[in-house]
Amino acid sequence: MPHKIGSRVVPPLHRPWDPDDSPDFHAARLLLLIHLCGQQPGSYIAGRTKFAKLDFFLRYPGFLERAHTALPQTVPLGDAFLAQDSTEVEAPMVRYRYGPWDHRYRQFLAFLISRELVTVTTSHKPERIKLKAAGRKAAERLARTPQFQPLVRRCAAMQGNLATMTGTQLKDLIYELFPDEVGNAPFRQEIQP
Repeated sequence: MPHKIGSRVVPPLHRPWDPDDSPDFHAARLLLLIHLCGQQPGSYIAGRTKFAKLDFFLRYPGFLERAHTALPQTVPLGDAFLAQDSTEVEAPMVRYRYGPWDHRYRQFLAFLISRELVTVTTSHKPERIKLKAAGRKAAERLARTPQFQPLVRRCAAMQGNLATMTGTQLKDLIYELFPDEVGNAPFRQEIQP
């Protein structure tokens, strides 16, 4: 059943809308991630570990800034991809077996698969999360939308460095750079910047 939107489902004024509760919000972010940080041809991300770790940097711009300064840079990007506040979080994640994780990934991927925007190919090892033609068109439209420009800039900051790493390399980098926030945090604890 499609997710309901519109004026009839707007929350009352005393309870503001939280984008983290919207599968549409997560779907849009993940489409941009696959489109802008995926391998070619066909825009895909190899493995759920890599998928989750790149999503971590997309959700936590403060951690993205810290990682970006720790990596050798070929192009100085300045602060164009950063959030106004380094503690800003698009949607929180938890510490799980291999670092940052969101237990709703199956739900988000099912949402995208059911709308024929992505495919998950398990015949490759690691599996590939790949955009279909409709997903590529949707991601291209989102990338031109002013509201999504902060996410587009963060994806651009990951191109050529974080996006080229494997899932294991990203996990190791996160544990090395953020031992207190992620590496030593108890399982299932929400990650705080």
